Amino acid sequence: MNYSKAQALERMKLGNDSDRRDFFYYLLKAKDPETGAGFSTPELWGESNLLIIAGSDTTSTALAASFFYLVHNESALQKVSKEVRDAFGDLEDIQSGPKLSSCTYLRAVIDESMRLSPPVGGLLPREVLQGGIVIDDKSLPAGVIVGTPHYTIHHSPDYFPSPFAFRPERWIAESTPSVTAESVALARSAFCPFSIGPRGCIGKGMAYTELSTALARTLFLYDMRLAPGMTLGEGDRDLEFGRHRATEYQLKDSFTSLKDGPIAEFRRR
Repeated sequence: MNYSKAQALERMKLGNDSDRRDFFYYLLKAKDPETGAGFSTPELWGESNLLIIAGSDTTSTALAASFFYLVHNESALQKVSKEVRDAFGDLEDIQSGPKLSSCTYLRAVIDESMRLSPPVGGLLPREVLQGGIVIDDKSLPAGVIVGTPHYTIHHSPDYFPSPFAFRPERWIAESTPSVTAESVALARSAFCPFSIGPRGCIGKGMAYTELSTALARTLFLYDMRLAPGMTLGEGDRDLEFGRHRATEYQLKDSFTSLKDGPIAEFRRR
């Protein structure tokens, strides 16, 4: 938060006299159509938090999770590497566009990684208002904080068979006999790494572009594997229940997610 605030202050000192047409150029220029007032300093700090923290930390976690699950699942790594290398002949061709969007297994790897280890895994808190509320036949008084963690939804067997298994195929209809258009649609209905509705993540499209481009370029340039003897990011059977699965990338909820690892090795093709 302090870093974000400091960056905002530095940018505000530049004002709009420079040639930089970044996000803050438009924020500093914006005026309320009724009052003519611009954003206050606290509001600009808030926008800085959104752009720096929400716009980078979450993408970092999703990319790290993708690396973790690929180096722990050799068949998926080989399949997605082949898809990318068959689709592109040159590194500079890997950019946002129809060809990158046609890499369906690449997208499935990203989605399955975010399903298993969502960058924002906790609940989006809501306070019960005066008069209370009934949720799932339970009466809750005013003032209680309620919510359903994304992690919980993403691991519900009602939507995701074998919920703790890394299976990118679950996102591609007819990829296996058990995956149908209906099962994919059901999974999509419960998939919420960016939240849902009008308050869903404003940067969803940008995040997918960043993730797809970064992962595809890495796979195009390098063979990779889990560094021998390294277990950073893995669960352990001696840890508390829920962190006992070695095949699950471990995150710590801090609204966004804290994480360590994985440690991977890369070899240029």
